[in-house]
Amino acid sequence: MFFTAGWVAEALERYRRRGPQDTIMGKKVVFSDRHYLAALLHIYTGTFGLEALARLANLPLEELLHQRSQVDFMSLVDYLRTRFAEWFREHLLLRDFELPEYGLLALEYLHLEEQVRAQIRIPLLHQLKYLREELEDKLSGGKTLAPYDERQLRRLLLFFLSVEALRPSLCGRLVNRTRETAERAYPGEFSRLELPERGDFVESLYRYLEESLRHVTGA
Repeated sequence: MFFTAGWVAEALERYRRRGPQDTIMGKKVVFSDRHYLAALLHIYTGTFGLEALARLANLPLEELLHQRSQVDFMSLVDYLRTRFAEWFREHLLLRDFELPEYGLLALEYLHLEEQVRAQIRIPLLHQLKYLREELEDKLSGGKTLAPYDERQLRRLLLFFLSVEALRPSLCGRLVNRTRETAERAYPGEFSRLELPERGDFVESLYRYLEESLRHVTGA
């Protein structure tokens, strides 16, 4: 099971169950299921080329290229990217994962489209910085974070440590500084990661999407 692919399938199913009066961005729904799926799959542009996205949605490449020249379709793409990023952030902040799952989440995150990654990364790093500063203040008074904040710190730090271990970036400075502060409060909590194998990830993700969406695309 791929975390991000699960969102695609769930979002598509909600769309298929929509009512006749439902709207998207205040407009009447005019997209077929396959066109909507193609828009959903744009969270993966960069990992999958347009030919692969067209095959997954069972659309001719020429049709996808035409849709990408249309304002309404690309507005839908941007809207769905934003909704996906909100969903990803919410689940990461509010749900506990096992240690290997943080590694898998990080790997999936790194295969998302860059704009989507930025929509996920920037607010979460801002929250991580806030929690680090809050923890530093608490430690200076001989205290630690409240349980809710402690859980959020753990979730964010394990995720971003996994991301940085897989693909180092300039964000590593903030992440490593946060780990140093967190280790003072919670010794050993962040000393170990479990990272996934990266070899056939893209092929596995494609096959999973292909299988899970076949009942819609008819491919």
